[in-house]
Amino acid sequence: MFFNQGIRIITGLSLLLLVGCSSGGSTTTTATDNTPINASPNTASVTRNATYNFEATYDVVYGQGLSHSSWNAPSPITQDLLLDIYVPMNDQTERPAMVFIHGGGFVGGDKGTSAPVEFARYFAERGFVSLSINYRLLGDYGTVPQGFVDAADDIPLLTNDERDQIKAMYPATRDAKAAIRWLSANAESYGVDANQISVIGGSAGSFISIALGASNLDDYKDELSLAEDATLASTNLDNDVIVASVVNHWGGPATVDMLALVDDQTRWDPTDAPLSIVHGTEDPTVSYALAEDLENIYTITGAYYEFTTLEGAGHGAWNTTVNGQSLQALGFDFITRVLELDVQEN
Repeated sequence: MFFNQGIRIITGLSLLLLVGCSSGGSTTTTATDNTPINASPNTASVTRNATYNFEATYDVVYGQGLSHSSWNAPSPITQDLLLDIYVPMNDQTERPAMVFIHGGGFVGGDKGTSAPVEFARYFAERGFVSLSINYRLLGDYGTVPQGFVDAADDIPLLTNDERDQIKAMYPATRDAKAAIRWLSANAESYGVDANQISVIGGSAGSFISIALGASNLDDYKDELSLAEDATLASTNLDNDVIVASVVNHWGGPATVDMLALVDDQTRWDPTDAPLSIVHGTEDPTVSYALAEDLENIYTITGAYYEFTTLEGAGHGAWNTTVNGQSLQALGFDFITRVLELDVQEN
């Protein structure tokens, strides 16, 4: 944990500087705006309460990526990208899916830690096909396009460690997009409706999740050629899919804003995935102001969002309840509502 706590706002870009997690007690308020429209309602049903047993398969390879000794150094090695998948034991063939992306400041974290596993089990028990994914971290030094490197290096007032953390956003988000494409490519095998894939993140995983819902399909993918990164061929490049909804826990807009520093083109628009913003007012690691930034962005574009404020809560407040609901239940309600899923109250 070698990063200072805090958030710097530099040249209009919100930058994530993470160290670990803390939590605090909380009460909540919820704000909503606009009206979600689901162009592809799901015909499968899910259940309000835990109903199904599930089959879990661990360390499934969803693609490969390069790992260098330092940023873009020669002679990289190829590493497998892994996910765990939890499939409910029912007879439905057009299930919605939930992909959980762990946090850790782009430095650490794992798909098998408590929050990813708890969310994956919660959704699988209710009829979702659930995934928890790993992605390349800073120490893997995944390949980064030169334009992204230059944009990070041109941001003033940062330490080298902070610039490294920004560069690590690229391979991490590239890998997460590859996981979504893998799920789309294998949707029939797992009984998934590829039009109903939602993403849930925590901290750094939420920064990634927000990018999956707001960036263009070719972002964090087409900046590198197969000549520069041959492992791209392993990532189902022909199976792009639009993420149907995003649940963000204490994240921010940096992974989307970084792209604008590269090409001066904003990605925020009314077609961005419906977004649940969940953030504690006393978060010392990712400022509550970044949640307000997201709210302002979505208000301006007209994309649908809901904002849940966790009064007095800090970072990583996974045990917080919202009007008696767990954060798992809050995410379930958001996703099923905006996707217009058939929820059996059982």
